[in-house]
Amino acid sequence: MNGSSKLLLAIVLVVALAAIVEFWPKTLDRPSRTAPAGAASGSTALTRPPGAEGAGPSSTNRPPAGSALSEVPEMLFQECVRTRLPISTDAAARALACSKALQSRQLSSEQIALARLTRGIARTFLGDRELASEDYLDTIRRYDQLIDPTNPDALMLYRRAVALEATGQADRALDDYGAAIKADPTSAMAFLGRGVLMAGRKRAYERAIEDFDKVLILHPDNIDALIARGDAFSNLGNSGRAMADLNRAIAFAPQRAEAYLARGLAEARKGNTIAAQSDYKETLRLDPNNVHALINLAALDCLEAKYDDAIAKLDTAISIDQEQARAFYNRGYARFALQQYDKAIADYDMAIRLEPGLGVAYGNRALARTLEGRDLIKALADSDEALKLQPLNVDIRETRGFIYLKLGDAALALHEYDLALEVDPQRALALYGRGAAKTRLGNVAAGKLDQAAAEALNPVVAREFAAYGL
Repeated sequence: MNGSSKLLLAIVLVVALAAIVEFWPKTLDRPSRTAPAGAASGSTALTRPPGAEGAGPSSTNRPPAGSALSEVPEMLFQECVRTRLPISTDAAARALACSKALQSRQLSSEQIALARLTRGIARTFLGDRELASEDYLDTIRRYDQLIDPTNPDALMLYRRAVALEATGQADRALDDYGAAIKADPTSAMAFLGRGVLMAGRKRAYERAIEDFDKVLILHPDNIDALIARGDAFSNLGNSGRAMADLNRAIAFAPQRAEAYLARGLAEARKGNTIAAQSDYKETLRLDPNNVHALINLAALDCLEAKYDDAIAKLDTAISIDQEQARAFYNRGYARFALQQYDKAIADYDMAIRLEPGLGVAYGNRALARTLEGRDLIKALADSDEALKLQPLNVDIRETRGFIYLKLGDAALALHEYDLALEVDPQRALALYGRGAAKTRLGNVAAGKLDQAAAEALNPVVAREFAAYGL
């Protein structure tokens, strides 16, 4: 099926979405408040781990360092936090270590906050989003108590911002990133976190690049900043700068799966599908459970009409992570193309449940219901919702024309086709549909003219239109 189903949605934000759980200082450390002027507060150059003796206001709440009572919890805590946040390959081990450390009930308040944050991120990787949310919310509550509003600690602000962003509180997270930068203008990770948020949630790519530039001034070889800036440049259409950053990141860190993923997205945006496929496959070689690479490979399969291959990849992605709205959406697209409309509708249902603002899912579900020939009123309601989310989407207007023709209301169908053709006068299906509406309203000559114009644009338009059951 051709027509308005051409709304394939690749995961164009995957780098920004994934990056929040990757951008972390190389050592989980925080200087004492008496650090000399010029010390890089919260930077990668520091070595004191949080919770170490004298490192925080709650350190006196723990047994003395070196006592038998403190050794096991301290070891578990260090196994929990390590030197970076969890990644997919160590998420299970990290979540377990954090749970054991927390169950010891011998951690300081600051250690508990960091352990809950770390476990929340590990659980996110494991697909346990409900439990992860509990960890993030507890992290926020604890840092609310730990942070001194008159003399805030930059690293604590940064960590609270990560938890706030993970719970969807983007504006509060931005405030904390900004406050962390004010408290420590050399806090590269705060600049990085703010840049990722600006790019991923706000689509403010130019503003994000300013933050990534600052990170790379402080740390010229910061891989995360190179990946994020490369993706931002790619989203702005500056493929030269994008590829320079991403190639450099891969040269510095050839084992970083997310670098290949970002470069694959950049290649796909340029239309270099072979190169994109190669990078997505390398991502999966390094990280076999990377759902974003699976989803994007499936998207490329769909573009080549390899719908069964796409569905197989998306089945795998969904088995790994059942909370990926775009996986369900793209599987719905593939099933739609195979005319499995009932299954496509079920997938669009899931996509919408997981991401209620996904306008194209409403539009495609409306079209699938129209083609199935049932639930035309629900199809119309879907198209209403799709228009609220995407008021300039001409595909939705075209779909509404089909719905009204099927409902027997040629006047409203004509109105929808007129609106679609005002935006794009060369849409063959809309021209053909308008011709049908005019004919039903008794204006046969004008209807034939529209349909002749449509056939001049697309010689098989009559056959495509007939496939809609009209």
